[in-house]
Amino acid sequence: MVGIVWRTHRRGILVWVLALAASMIGTAAAVAGLYDTPAKIHTYAEAVTSGSTLAAINGHVEGIDSLGGVIQDEFGFLASFLLPLLGIGLIAGSTRREEESGRLETILGGRIARHQPVLAALAVATAAIVVTAVLFAASLALAGVPVSGAILYSAALGALAFVFAGFAALVAQLVLHTRGVYTWSLIALAAAYVLRGVGDTAMNWLSWLSPLGWAEKTAPFGNHRWWVLAVPAVAGVASGGAAVWLAARRDVGSALLRGGAGPARATWLRRRPIGFAVWLHRPATAGWLAGGILLTGMMGALARQFLDALAGNTALGDAMGASGGRPLDGFIAMTQLYLAVIGAGYVIQAIGTLRAEEAEGRLETRLAGTLSQTRWLAAHGAVVAAGLVLIVAGSSAVLALSTAWSVGNPGEIGAVMRAGLDYLPAELVFAGLAVAVFGLWPRGFGLTWAAYTVATFIALLGPGLTLKRWVLDLAPTTHVGKPPLATVNAGNLAALAVVAIALALVGFIAFRRRDIPRA
Repeated sequence: MVGIVWRTHRRGILVWVLALAASMIGTAAAVAGLYDTPAKIHTYAEAVTSGSTLAAINGHVEGIDSLGGVIQDEFGFLASFLLPLLGIGLIAGSTRREEESGRLETILGGRIARHQPVLAALAVATAAIVVTAVLFAASLALAGVPVSGAILYSAALGALAFVFAGFAALVAQLVLHTRGVYTWSLIALAAAYVLRGVGDTAMNWLSWLSPLGWAEKTAPFGNHRWWVLAVPAVAGVASGGAAVWLAARRDVGSALLRGGAGPARATWLRRRPIGFAVWLHRPATAGWLAGGILLTGMMGALARQFLDALAGNTALGDAMGASGGRPLDGFIAMTQLYLAVIGAGYVIQAIGTLRAEEAEGRLETRLAGTLSQTRWLAAHGAVVAAGLVLIVAGSSAVLALSTAWSVGNPGEIGAVMRAGLDYLPAELVFAGLAVAVFGLWPRGFGLTWAAYTVATFIALLGPGLTLKRWVLDLAPTTHVGKPPLATVNAGNLAALAVVAIALALVGFIAFRRRDIPRA
């Protein structure tokens, strides 16, 4: 069974492992080159510890006055999302998706016990996580980080991914569809991020309730608390063990949380392509929206603390990429960039759902009547675009209101909303890329996630690591600027929109001309 899981999902596993390893290698090498003296490291540490805002974003780093501490702080935001997504993605694709498609029932028709597929999926995911952690440790050691700290930090990140892999395996036994696994896992991740952020800001026990807090409590560049690794290990084994236990006792194709029976007849809107697309994407949209609202609500509530910490400390503004102009504008620009990363992740995940519809045979049924391929894809594209606008506008509204409450200035609401909307063309470029890959080479859709990882790394860490200009230009968000901190070039936004439309047209044409399904 382990061999089956590996053969059917090896491409996605390799993309995840290599993309994450490249992110860590790039971060470690760039930080080591930029902060190459103790004086520079000390200046960085003084800047980022002068307030609690960065702790809420990247986590509280013990031993930040060291090369490893700087790397941990710079990689903190990416690690908070990419490592959990590694565990969630590997498990969701090889458990509930296989069961939902009917392939698992065929496998279980032989001598395979019902619990073995889940156990095999956990084994393969754990192996991928271990390989990723080993690559992390090697890259940190080569960058000059002490070996003991590099191993502990890498183990902590691997344990973080392991916790969410076990949680996703458990959720896969409770819900009926793959999208439900992603939705509830992402909601749990957003809650964990907020708990860790609040705990690190207030310096209280709340961070111990979050798996993200467990990773930082190991203090890999401080006091080296190896024993903390037992907490995520026990949590991951407990949730994964519960998933295996449930899989052995429930019927194949069933779920413990099925919900009530649906209506006897579909509504007029549900029978239309656009209505069915809304129903299909609704859970994922709600999950990403919840994540965006939690992030922006927490950041807006910290606006006053940020301004107080920035007063008279230009080094902090440089470290956060919020220097120049009004400090509050820099804070809003930084938060909107984080929100743009969330929006881009949503559109790629939503377009990826279309690949699942095709691979699992449901698309053929939809296209058996009068519904054309172009009309089907257009309906889903419109719903995904509307969902993106909802996520960006809703999260920006929460950011605007919470920031206005924190600083006592409601006049900032308009600037916050405009800044969020300015990033829409860049986010639509990712949507266009996903549609193009889906139309041209659906089996290679994992490369879209690899491109997203690279672009996210460049957008969040590139300016701080002083990467070359041509490298920064590879990320679509670079061409937006930093609204409202800097003036947005309307020509750049128009060019991004043209690129997004061109990519989408390539995808539509290729999809209309190719076979359904395409292996």
